[in-house]
Amino acid sequence: MKQIFKTLVVTALLSSALLSSAAFAEQKIAVVSREAVIQQMPQAIASQQALQIEFKDEGSKVDAMRQKIATDLESLKKNAPTMSEAQIKAEQERLQAANAEFEALAKPLQEKLQQRRQEENTKIVTILQQAIQAVVTEEKIDMVLDRQAVVFATPQYDISEKVLKKVSQMK
Repeated sequence: MKQIFKTLVVTALLSSALLSSAAFAEQKIAVVSREAVIQQMPQAIASQQALQIEFKDEGSKVDAMRQKIATDLESLKKNAPTMSEAQIKAEQERLQAANAEFEALAKPLQEKLQQRRQEENTKIVTILQQAIQAVVTEEKIDMVLDRQAVVFATPQYDISEKVLKKVSQMK
């Protein structure tokens, strides 16, 4: 009786091992380089250009202030030996006030730009996920891994070009 039970257990274990490896062999796995696709996406490129246009004027103003402060600081360093203590102190106070004005303008701009980038990135990632899902459905893929998480994969498993083609067709 014990021998029959052992035989049944061993047979069951071997059968389940064979079935699970057969099921595993049928899985279709792919990799996608999300970062590379995002860099080439027409939507991402258009988004970057739109942000540059949106923040061009404010960014130019902040950059001009930064350059003016740097120039004035260099001028102070250069001319300090020939200036009186009162002149140096007045110029330092003026530079501190200019720097405070710069900070008051630059920080909100940076926060606003960061928020808008995040909004645009969310849209881009959503479009990317939809394109990946479309390719997965068309190709009947069971698992998609990010290319950065995989040490090696042959090019036949990389669906990045298919995803880029799909995302380029999306609006």
